[in-house]
Amino acid sequence: MQIGAVQLYLGPGHLFLGATNAVDLSVFDGDGAVTATEHHVRIAARPQVGPVRVRLWQGAGPRVGRLVFDGVLKLPDAKFCVEEGGGASRYVIKVSGYGPRVLVAVDDPGHASRVDVVLEPEFVPRSAQVWPAGEPPFPKLTVSPTAPRHRADAVADALAGHDFPRKRLAAALLVVAEERRQRNSEQSVAFYVNDIVEWLRWLNDRLTYEMCRDTGRRLMGQLGLRSPDLLAEDVLTDLERRLGHPLV
Repeated sequence: MQIGAVQLYLGPGHLFLGATNAVDLSVFDGDGAVTATEHHVRIAARPQVGPVRVRLWQGAGPRVGRLVFDGVLKLPDAKFCVEEGGGASRYVIKVSGYGPRVLVAVDDPGHASRVDVVLEPEFVPRSAQVWPAGEPPFPKLTVSPTAPRHRADAVADALAGHDFPRKRLAAALLVVAEERRQRNSEQSVAFYVNDIVEWLRWLNDRLTYEMCRDTGRRLMGQLGLRSPDLLAEDVLTDLERRLGHPLV
């Protein structure tokens, strides 16, 4: 599951991942796509021209980009840090262990703009050196085939990005419809629909909470009466009409 995300503008073009203690710059030569110590991983990323986006996952995460690091990092305070190379900005999150196995994948080794970090992956094929992107909207996941996956995990997977919004929304609605059919719990359905409402707000910076909440009410009323594909198409088209231009 995703446990955090951050985007940073980099000065010198180096991104450090790992422990919260100070990075010993003397041990990093600054060359190559990636270098590592027992506490930190240095990723060469694009400097100054745009943000570098980092997503953090626990246990299961997407198999996207190219795997550039697979190893154990020592985290003395059980916190994981994402830090700009010059120390100007950092993001810190509490994690579940002091020495997790860590996978780092990037979109473009040496010039990374998208970085995915998976902490304590439950299963990784030995041959997975280059991770295929899979078919939209979902990348393949690094997860054990025997690990239980709740419907909440499936909804979270669907709403983990905003590319292919209609496919993502339809996939989430399919899971929510199954939740209603099996559990017949409107409270549970409302919980998932609220997640969808919050996801909708990031499709366009002009979308208001009220507009998205109205869409959530519409979803609650029509869920199960129409197919997820058609319902997703209708509600997103309605939001586009209210905005006066495409969502993305």
